[in-house]
Amino acid sequence: MPRSPSDMPFASETGDPFLLTPGPLTTSRSVKAAMLHDWGSRDANFVAINKSVLAQLRDIANGGDEFVTVPVQGSGTFAVEAMLTSLVPRDGKVLVLINGAYGLRAKRILDIAGRKTVVHQTAEDAPPDLKKIESILKRTPSITHVFAVHCETTSGILNPVSQIGELAARYGKRFLIDSMSAFGAIPLDARAVHA
Repeated sequence: MPRSPSDMPFASETGDPFLLTPGPLTTSRSVKAAMLHDWGSRDANFVAINKSVLAQLRDIANGGDEFVTVPVQGSGTFAVEAMLTSLVPRDGKVLVLINGAYGLRAKRILDIAGRKTVVHQTAEDAPPDLKKIESILKRTPSITHVFAVHCETTSGILNPVSQIGELAARYGKRFLIDSMSAFGAIPLDARAVHA
């Protein structure tokens, strides 16, 4: 028999214990109630809602009209895999910046997908070294993309994506960001980071 929320000091409004994971597990009762309505995928109201949400997501990142939001259905890892395997061609080479589990996961995804990588790894409590990134880009012109995690949640490090993006742009590289845990909470200007 479920206990009442007052019996559990760390319980949500539904009486379930708080889970420290993002997503529908921690969604409020009012949002869950709104999801009880069934929408047809071609229904005019549903299309209008989607269009509005996609525009708002683009605007959060200051994307402007030259950017577009592409919804991806799946986990965060699924979305990162889709980004890496879709945007990095088979003959591409990615400079992977690693300072935690999510950078390591991106490297593994690229390895499994058969994409070439160069790694710059720092301790989990340290951001990437911008001078070393520039040195790698100078001596490895075959790099086509730079990948960074915006907020490495395994350690709480907020990586300097604006400065990394500037370096990527200076050396003519595409910049890929995993902002899964930061997007909408920590400002991210798509134009400023040269994504």
